[in-house]
Amino acid sequence: MSEKGRFSAGLSRQAADGNKADAPLPPVPFRNYQIGKKELRNLIAWSFARYGTARTAQMADALKTLGFKYATQAAVSISVEDLRVPPSKRQLLAQAEAEIEAATERYTRGEITEVERYQKVIDTWNQINDQIKEEMLNNFRQNDPLNSVYMMANSGARGNVSQVRQLVGMRGLMANPQGRIIDLPIKTNFREGLTVTEYIISSYGARKGLVDTALRTADSGYLTRRLVDVSQDVIVRESDCGTEQGILLEYLMDGDKVVVSLEERLVGRVLARDVVHPQTQEILARRNQEVDHDLARTIAEAGIRQVMVRSPLTCEANRSVCRMCYGWSLAHSRLVDLGEAVGIIAAQSIGEPGTQLTMRTFHTGGVFTGEVARQIRAPFAGVVRFPKNLRTRPFRTRHGDDALQVEVNNQIILEGPDGQRESFDMTQGSTLLVRDGAQVQRDQLIAEVSLAKASRKSTEKAQKEVVADLAGEIRFADLPIEEKTDRQGNTTYTAQRQGLIWVMSGQVYNLPPGAEPVVKNGDRVQAGDVIAETSLVTEHGGIVRLPERSDTRSGREVEIINASVVLREARVRVESHQGREQFLLDTSSGQTFVLKATPGTKVGNDEVVAELIDNHFRSQTGGLVKFAGIEVARRGKAKQGYEVIQGGTLLWIPEETHEVNKDISLLNVDDGQYVEAGTEVVKDIFCQNAGVVEVIQKNDILREIVIKPGSLHLVDNPADLEVKSGTLIQPGQPVLSSIVPDRLVYLEHVETPEGPGLLLRPVQEYEIPDRPLVPTQESTSESGRSIRLRAVQRVPFKDGERVKSVGPVELLRTQLVLEIDTDAPQLKADIELIQDEKDPDIRRLQLVILETLLLRRDVEADLTQGSTHTRLLVKEGDSIASGDVIARTEIQAKKAGIVQGIREGAEVVRRVLVITDDDLVQVPLTGPANVEVGALVRVGDELAPGIPSPQSGQVMQITDGQVLLRMARPYLVSAGAILQVRNGDLVQRGDSLALLVFERAKTGDIIQGLPRIEELLEARKPKEMCVLAKRPGTVQLSWRGEEPDLKVIEADGTVRDYSVLPGQSLIVVDGQPVGVGDPLTDGPANPHDLLEIYYEYHRQTLGDDQAARLALREVQRFFVNEVQNVYRSQGVEISDKHIEIVVRQMTSKVRVDDGGDTILLPGELVELREIQQINATMAITGGAPAKYTPVLLGITKASLNTDSFISAASFQETTRVLTEAAIEGKSDWLRGLKENVIIGRLIPAGTGFTTYEEIAAEPEPDEEEEEPAVLPELPPRLILEDDQLIDDSTPAFDELEEDDDEEE
Repeated sequence: MSEKGRFSAGLSRQAADGNKADAPLPPVPFRNYQIGKKELRNLIAWSFARYGTARTAQMADALKTLGFKYATQAAVSISVEDLRVPPSKRQLLAQAEAEIEAATERYTRGEITEVERYQKVIDTWNQINDQIKEEMLNNFRQNDPLNSVYMMANSGARGNVSQVRQLVGMRGLMANPQGRIIDLPIKTNFREGLTVTEYIISSYGARKGLVDTALRTADSGYLTRRLVDVSQDVIVRESDCGTEQGILLEYLMDGDKVVVSLEERLVGRVLARDVVHPQTQEILARRNQEVDHDLARTIAEAGIRQVMVRSPLTCEANRSVCRMCYGWSLAHSRLVDLGEAVGIIAAQSIGEPGTQLTMRTFHTGGVFTGEVARQIRAPFAGVVRFPKNLRTRPFRTRHGDDALQVEVNNQIILEGPDGQRESFDMTQGSTLLVRDGAQVQRDQLIAEVSLAKASRKSTEKAQKEVVADLAGEIRFADLPIEEKTDRQGNTTYTAQRQGLIWVMSGQVYNLPPGAEPVVKNGDRVQAGDVIAETSLVTEHGGIVRLPERSDTRSGREVEIINASVVLREARVRVESHQGREQFLLDTSSGQTFVLKATPGTKVGNDEVVAELIDNHFRSQTGGLVKFAGIEVARRGKAKQGYEVIQGGTLLWIPEETHEVNKDISLLNVDDGQYVEAGTEVVKDIFCQNAGVVEVIQKNDILREIVIKPGSLHLVDNPADLEVKSGTLIQPGQPVLSSIVPDRLVYLEHVETPEGPGLLLRPVQEYEIPDRPLVPTQESTSESGRSIRLRAVQRVPFKDGERVKSVGPVELLRTQLVLEIDTDAPQLKADIELIQDEKDPDIRRLQLVILETLLLRRDVEADLTQGSTHTRLLVKEGDSIASGDVIARTEIQAKKAGIVQGIREGAEVVRRVLVITDDDLVQVPLTGPANVEVGALVRVGDELAPGIPSPQSGQVMQITDGQVLLRMARPYLVSAGAILQVRNGDLVQRGDSLALLVFERAKTGDIIQGLPRIEELLEARKPKEMCVLAKRPGTVQLSWRGEEPDLKVIEADGTVRDYSVLPGQSLIVVDGQPVGVGDPLTDGPANPHDLLEIYYEYHRQTLGDDQAARLALREVQRFFVNEVQNVYRSQGVEISDKHIEIVVRQMTSKVRVDDGGDTILLPGELVELREIQQINATMAITGGAPAKYTPVLLGITKASLNTDSFISAASFQETTRVLTEAAIEGKSDWLRGLKENVIIGRLIPAGTGFTTYEEIAAEPEPDEEEEEPAVLPELPPRLILEDDQLIDDSTPAFDELEEDDDEEE
């Protein structure tokens, strides 16, 4: 047995049965080999299992001292000198550069697509990076094994290989913020120093790492808190619950690789059934036996794949776990003690490593790593032989190489020169990179074997743009196109199969809108010749005005005046009013207007320019409006009021209205009461006039108070009067014998507190003229368009309207309104101030209708544009008609050449192509040419024997001794690519030619690490769920175009359809058998669906109770395995039992569907065990049992649904939990730890309480003992040598306890 073997064999605890008393401690073995981190762990575990905690602590301390002592003497430290760059790095980099150069060359020749080139670059760098890493390790191993950096990384003390690789190898590839890999690798390492570019590229990923760490801490802490809350009341309360149930433990696999071995999962468990050797049928272990390391190894070596063990998931102890179902306590490798708070230990064991999990992997950006295929390299040089029956089909690899794909499993043989033979197995789907009979070198890549099932890597369709590197004309070569029109009528063109898009070089000119070419195809132009021109045309005509400051950034402005009007009779002055400028217009007749539109703004048809300042038509308060002989019409906007068409008298009956909106209790006067001016009618509101009060109220809210001035006369019976309420009474017309008004009044009947009365209200009269007193200005222009300022009188109110106001009201406004004649009412006028011709100090108001045209600035030639030149054809003051050309813009050629590419018909993008001398290249020949005129040649093709073409291009002419090529560039597009250009189009450099559609490994947010753990434990629905099989059967798969048609033929012959969402890839093949709950597509499974599917399936064959239990069991297994997969993938080891305890809390409840004769209500969440007991009782009494479905609660929900409301309230949503508990009258039994801590009691946990029970059970001694013995005296054989410590793990200590028992 090797040293290491003996070492770990010692790990199992010594048989703690009978031979303990006499066996002396075994001699400590001497071990002589390097101890790194792993061996150190084994050493300490071994010592711990053998000698207990105290001795191990002592040993660890001694090891530490030893380590530091020698590290000091050997001067272990890191200096720059320790970072030795492997000498072969340079040559490896050169090799990679050469490979990539070759790939780029193939790309420029149009042999591979952009995607294939990218993929090749990425894969090459990854490969070289690995090789440099290997070289680096070899270099250290052989030349400098005691190098400090190497020792640290190698022993696991600090750092790891990938970090050392960055220090002395190369940093490698980095991702950009979108997660795509940048195909420019960082070739330097930190020892050599990064270039600026490399530093910038790498800073993104580095920062992301830091941010990630910070966020991780918080998330992980919150996860721990929720876990503790959900499982805090799980305590070991029984020794053995006696259950016959158990769970099957097996290897935890991920594809083909073992994640956790059975041996590892078995240690520390208690068996639920006897374990029998599959061959010899001998019993290896009995039920209820603990499994230690030795037994676990024995079971694994016997080839047993599944073992039934007891588990917290199946424990029947009420509200707790028993010792047998929990198994070993990991703290001291023996059965857990009673009273151990295993729930909290479980929660902390799952939560604490959370900080070590990444939040999310940085996407590899569609880069395949070597996991998809295993590479086979030739072990020696030789010849490859294929068997006769090898079925292959041609296949294009992701690097664009031609290869063969194996269709049926087979093998190939490599024969060496001196009779060596080696065969390699080829599975279906493997790729052969060599042909039959090919000579291969040593270490040459022969094939990639596909690991079919392992790669459950899903793919997604991605797109990559192909961009033109030069401007020119598009030519399709052997590229069949398929046209598709979707429902919206958009047409897409796709390539039916792989083909070439050629871009034939030339200068492309973009023509501005409206430009017309002035040359024809085939014309020869010189530099500076006009290719195309555009004209600038006036729409309305008028007088040209060229403003001085009109050279804006975009060009020069030209204004054309269509019509203008000047107010000759009025002068403009400016007043400052509350910090704002106000423009006033004084007319010669002494009136003053306020300008409503300030100079520099635009005014439309029928808009107000100015308003008269006039106090003649202003009332003191609100009132009623009556028209006498006035005619009005509504014109313009509603808020401008009514225009007076015919003058007359406006009658105004004043009244004072207060809007109050307060409580009715604040009112100080009565409805109908006569009040004097200055009376406080409502608290804090005083009236200004004397009069009769009218109170308007609604729902005890005082809305308004109206005070109506006038004389009040009480009458006995108002019904007898001949005059009705609401009429106007002329002066001298009697109302009653005693009442004759001497002026125009308005009569109203009122109810006063003293009785009915008449109110005679005074009427004010305002005379309104037919025409306003302001002249109307107008003007016409050369274009025959007229513009005028019309004076308008407007009344804001209609006849009979009641105006509510306390203060003054304007009853008539006189305004100047702009009118533009009807043929162009959409024009707007500019308001300008001009100086008077005679007196420059006087400013006049002018309104102008302008058409502003923008002249293009002259543009110098650049890469995509020829130079443009604009000529102005008019001068200041010219009078022009509509439709005249005022300027021309010419587009000039940059270089001499031949015009091409002008197409007839209305094009969206108008472009012209000029083929210049720069686009042509002459190749001198020594012999006859191999090519014809018009042929497309690629770079490197032979033009004549021994003369390769220096450029890709088209042969234009062949003369004696030379070939004229027009430069061009081929782009390979793959089948299914979406084409963005048509044959014959002109493109600029940088335009998109096509979108390549390709499949790449789904980089999408594969949720990993902490978020995945959280998603599982909170039982959330995953974003992209997979489709699960509802019942077992055989897959039947057919394709409708791109869409899969997926059916499963079940055992009883029924065919069930499954719909597959777009973007989901199938992971089953036609004819594959599937079990219940198996995934059919890729993606995470939804645990709720899983539970439902299992429950429905089992219910048909078993009873509800059994079905619920089995369905929950399956889901529990799913959870334990999924959580383990996440932690193991990050290299964190957690014992299954911790996860099981938490999962148990999540899956212990069911939802009642129908209460039957029980006291349960539908929708209530009840423990499964509880409802099964209730149903058992019902079966005895003959009542109807309760029906239920199992449910799955996330940890937060489970915490809030515990029996203890104190625990739930201290977790989250305190108010809700407490109010609900109060309403339901809940009582808390204080079973868990948390509720006891909160109210300050002792917690019901702790491993010491059994002894007290035993003491209490003893009968009282008859007589007093002389002296109380704390411990019985130690038997002489237990007094150990000086240096040995007794503790709970020393074998001697157990014997001490045994003696105790004997004495009792």
